[in-house]
Amino acid sequence: MDRLDEAGFTVRARPAADESRLAAAVDAAFDASRLRENGYAYVSDLDDGRRVRYRATTDVYPASIVKVAIMTEVYRRFQERLLRPDDLCVISASNVTPTAEPTPCASGYRTTIEHLTALMIERSDNVATNQLIDVMGRESVTHTMRAMGLANFHLGRKLSGAEPLVADPEATGRNRMSPEDIGCLLELIARDRVTGAARQREILARCVDDRKLAAGLRSDDRFAHKTGETSDTNHDAGILTTAAGRTYIIVLYTWPAPPTDSAQRSEVQMATWMRRLRQEL
Repeated sequence: MDRLDEAGFTVRARPAADESRLAAAVDAAFDASRLRENGYAYVSDLDDGRRVRYRATTDVYPASIVKVAIMTEVYRRFQERLLRPDDLCVISASNVTPTAEPTPCASGYRTTIEHLTALMIERSDNVATNQLIDVMGRESVTHTMRAMGLANFHLGRKLSGAEPLVADPEATGRNRMSPEDIGCLLELIARDRVTGAARQREILARCVDDRKLAAGLRSDDRFAHKTGETSDTNHDAGILTTAAGRTYIIVLYTWPAPPTDSAQRSEVQMATWMRRLRQEL
């Protein structure tokens, strides 16, 4: 049976080869970044099965990380011919909210489901996300994720880029996707265990936010990832492929985003965490 050690790490009763080394690397990354009190992590070496979890099942609000689950549901629908990539969709005025990057998604904008999916991940477009929630149905996304083993996942409400929040009369509570949840989903995507996995990796690789974990990588690394943030959270989760061909799942959530002047400072800390971890991979 797994247990928690005194520092909060999940330790397997029979560790895989060198799992203690990976745990030590994650521990050193928390020391270097000063994120131990604010950090939640999931790190998996897909080549030899090592996994390290640091408070990874904690229910921290996932922010835009939840968009990866919506993308996976989109590609499931494509595979089952319930939707086509070129199906047209019209943006509803009720789904319009501020979003981090410039967006074409004004009320009445017509585009394809595939284009909305790309905008949702690559540019973290909140309007595209909300429209896709209407198309997919939040219950369907939740059902699919739970069937994949993400037992506590919940897509409950639409995303808002600022207050007041988007009116969402169909809301069913707060979104849930723990660091372990997104780590497990990314493992499935990395191992081609979900439909459209290769295409999903391509979209994740075009994420424009390179200020968090991506800023701590080496120039020849490839990182297919999704970020998320609110006023008090800052997250990054992705599939790292090194020049040597090794593949890792790297997830880091921070909450509350430290310290008070925050988003920029926590991004620097996240990059420091990744840089220190990367030395040992």
